[in-house]
Amino acid sequence: MERKEHWIDQTLATEKFIQSVEPSNELMMRLKNIPNTISESYDKIPKKVVWAVAASIAILVCMNFISLKEYKQSSSSSIETTELLDSHFSYLKQL
Repeated sequence: MERKEHWIDQTLATEKFIQSVEPSNELMMRLKNIPNTISESYDKIPKKVVWAVAASIAILVCMNFISLKEYKQSSSSSIETTELLDSHFSYLKQL
């Protein structure tokens, strides 16, 4: 066990040798110059692309409203169909 304890003590003693590193002046100058190198220009998107995306979104919204309307109509008709089938095949419930 002595060997293992010696190894643990050596590992814990390495903390004494850890030091923080001071950044060099060159690195500090490079970091300070970063905001100056950033440009505030934006790439323009062609108007054709903007209008195509807007039209796609409008079509998608319209299709969603149409499908919602169709779903409501089909769900109400399915309730009527279910009631009709229940009344017509009511004799099967006895089985």
